[in-house]
Amino acid sequence: MPNDASKTRRIELILRQIESLPTLPAVAIRLLQLTSSDDSNAREVVEVVRADPALTAKVLALSRQADRGVREEVVTVDKAVVLLGFNAIRTAVLSVKVFETYGPNSKLNQDDDAGEDASADRFDRAGFWRHCLAVAVAAELIAAAHGDSRELPPAEAFVAGLLHDIGKLALDHVLPKSFARVIELTEHNQGNIAEFERRIIGLDHHTAGKRLAEQWQLPHRLQDCIWLHGSSWESLPRLDHRKLVGLISLADLIVRQHHLGFSGNFVFKHNHAELASQIGLDPAKVDKAVARLHEEVERRASVLGLDERPSRELFLQSIQQANQVLGRLNAALERRSRTAARQTTILDAITAFHAASVPGRTVEDVMNQVAVNAASVLGEGFYALLHQANPGDGGQTWLLSQYDGQGRPARSNIIDPPAHVPDLTQADATEPSSLNLMGIVPWIADQLADVPDLREVRVLPLSCGWGTAALLLHDRPALPPWKELSALAHTWGASIAAAGQHEGAKRLGEELADANRALAEAHDRLLHSESLARLGEMAAGAAHEMNNPLAVISGRGQILAMALPGGSKEQKAAQTICEQAHRLSDLITSLKQFATPTQPVRKPTNIGALLDETLKRVRTDLGEAAATVTLDLKIKNQLPAMKVDPEMIQSAVAELIHNAIQAHPRTWVHVTAQADENERRLVIQVIDDGVGMDAHTLAHAMDPFFSAKPAGRRVGMGLPRAQQLVSAHNGWIDLRSTPTQGTIATLILPLE
Repeated sequence: MPNDASKTRRIELILRQIESLPTLPAVAIRLLQLTSSDDSNAREVVEVVRADPALTAKVLALSRQADRGVREEVVTVDKAVVLLGFNAIRTAVLSVKVFETYGPNSKLNQDDDAGEDASADRFDRAGFWRHCLAVAVAAELIAAAHGDSRELPPAEAFVAGLLHDIGKLALDHVLPKSFARVIELTEHNQGNIAEFERRIIGLDHHTAGKRLAEQWQLPHRLQDCIWLHGSSWESLPRLDHRKLVGLISLADLIVRQHHLGFSGNFVFKHNHAELASQIGLDPAKVDKAVARLHEEVERRASVLGLDERPSRELFLQSIQQANQVLGRLNAALERRSRTAARQTTILDAITAFHAASVPGRTVEDVMNQVAVNAASVLGEGFYALLHQANPGDGGQTWLLSQYDGQGRPARSNIIDPPAHVPDLTQADATEPSSLNLMGIVPWIADQLADVPDLREVRVLPLSCGWGTAALLLHDRPALPPWKELSALAHTWGASIAAAGQHEGAKRLGEELADANRALAEAHDRLLHSESLARLGEMAAGAAHEMNNPLAVISGRGQILAMALPGGSKEQKAAQTICEQAHRLSDLITSLKQFATPTQPVRKPTNIGALLDETLKRVRTDLGEAAATVTLDLKIKNQLPAMKVDPEMIQSAVAELIHNAIQAHPRTWVHVTAQADENERRLVIQVIDDGVGMDAHTLAHAMDPFFSAKPAGRRVGMGLPRAQQLVSAHNGWIDLRSTPTQGTIATLILPLE
């Protein structure tokens, strides 16, 4: 749409073109000046009229028709001027000269016709001038019937009526093709031509006529009649000649009601009696004056050379034109009835679509509902819907759903389009198009099934607030006009887009929840690491301070045990002191290792052989305890050689096996290993059918010094130490356990 600045420039250009139209002849301008001046005399008027032979003939003809009661025939201009008076002479001159310059047989209009395509020339100039003349005659008759009103001089009323629509002639001359389109739309819609002039051209004939009247230097009373006629009586400004403007509006209304000539206005806002009362005229006098309308129009048309037909034929023609208008009105009503029926169907479809809507539907659910709704409105046939998921995120995953004739789902599949396919939201959603015109969907032809003829497939874009939400593919040969169908298409598109946004919000919420959980876990791990770091610092300091006293205690205990009698109670106590000192020393050593973990020394390692050796080591360490359960190893696929620290990995796996056997398994402990090539990781699992762990034990199993066993247990550093050894290899240990059913300890190492 053009902006206000460009629209203003266009209007100014049109007005300048109007100003370039031919002005009134010099004789008309001179007579206007003479008859408007109080100092003028009849001799000057006679000399001006005599100078133009054609004008002389017209004036004499008018005077003869006006002088019905004079015995002597009027044959001189002097007598005609005396008989008619200045006002009548001015009226005659203006009428004659306007018709000579702009009439249907003028040279100006003949030149226009020669340069125009006849098929595009819809402006009935003869009918236009017949209408203008009829308005002039009606205004003069009504003014004469109200002779007591000084505000309505009949001669001036005639001129104002004759020129009231001159702006239409100006627009047709300046913009003939645009004005022809205006007339076409006016007749098709049976509306007011001024509304379509403003819509198509940018200004109406009122403004154009005012500008032309200003160029002709017509009196302001006539300019305002041309500009303001047709306005409601209440809206007219308080002018001295307001009543004259109202008279022209009344005369125009009466002539349009009698269907005399072409006006282009098919709108009747009120009847002429009502308007006459508003103006302050007597409706009875108006009706009596209008009764002579056809006769007077015939007489004036004969003088001006507009029409040679008798009044009876003119009356019959007005009846014929009335019938034509009635026919056009009936056709327009029929079109509007069909349009209303289509709009009702579409509104019912929108209502049914919303009634079937429920919150929280998926995109596919909404698309299924759209297909059912489309089949109910457009009829049974082929239907498919194409939707692009997450276009704003650069998504190139498309959902194609196809339906049977009733719109029921038939099949759906996900399509990965070629790289050159544009974003669906950029598809033109201004009107439906054929499949051949869409550069976005020919590549899905192989995906479409049950299509009678691909050439008959059409695309209906379903738009939303920010673009195109989906494409409805169908084989309907005819659709309702896009202006009517667009509301339903926008409803479908907005629903699909809303469902997509809901799914995106739901997915985003799930991702946000996962991110929050991961953040919480990371926070816990960070706190755990900080706790372990503080514990390590404390353990390093404590180990340094405690090792010397422990060495003294252990040494003195050994000396005491050797000095006491063998087997005595005192000797056993001394040996216990030594054992506990050694145990405390081992604990301090573990704390030092935990506080300052050793960096792995990686080297290529056969994991299968390492695990086999680890099981042998555990059996040796546990002795009889390992003999009570079945301890086996199962390697599920070929394990690649890995660069790891074999002693650290062996220690971690051994700790997991120790932990499983100490969980009192009923029958077995299985060790499995497999390489997951998809995830690029090595997975080692130690599975037992022991007592399992409750939630509290499972939550704290990796905490240093934690143990669910009673006093006399191990020091509780096994699993934390194993986790530390695996973490040094960028891996981790996962524990899953169910009370009374056993535990699964999973050690995961990345394949490097």
